[in-house]
Amino acid sequence: MNHFFIRSGKLLAVTALIAVSACNNASKTAETKTDSTAAVATVPAATGQTGTLIGAWHDEAIKSEKGESIAYELISSGDKTYIQAITFVGNNLKLNDTPPITPSASELKKDGDKYTSVERPSEYYQIDKAGDLLIYDGTEMVAKCKKLI
Repeated sequence: MNHFFIRSGKLLAVTALIAVSACNNASKTAETKTDSTAAVATVPAATGQTGTLIGAWHDEAIKSEKGESIAYELISSGDKTYIQAITFVGNNLKLNDTPPITPSASELKKDGDKYTSVERPSEYYQIDKAGDLLIYDGTEMVAKCKKLI
């Protein structure tokens, strides 16, 4: 199934970042991982910083190179908001009310009902009336992710 990201090549870049991040995280720990943090962008966040989980959404259209499912966490921390991708296997997604904000998290600026990427202003996110996460690149919606919480 071709998703717009795949056709545009953007998904390939995001997936590559996710896979690299997931591989790096897997080699740093001996515990069994059911979810791991993955890259969405390169805006560094403070090490050890946590935030409050605003919501989580499953992107059913893509998977990591290792076949893991991908979800996005929207997190607030003080006056800042971040989005980060996480990977999980099967239905075993573990979410935390106060998730760590990883170096791969992308900082967002809230503007009314949309969240705009600080690093890439043409990329923005909206939560629709059903609670699903809509991802836009410019004026074009490139993904709709199902609400998990």
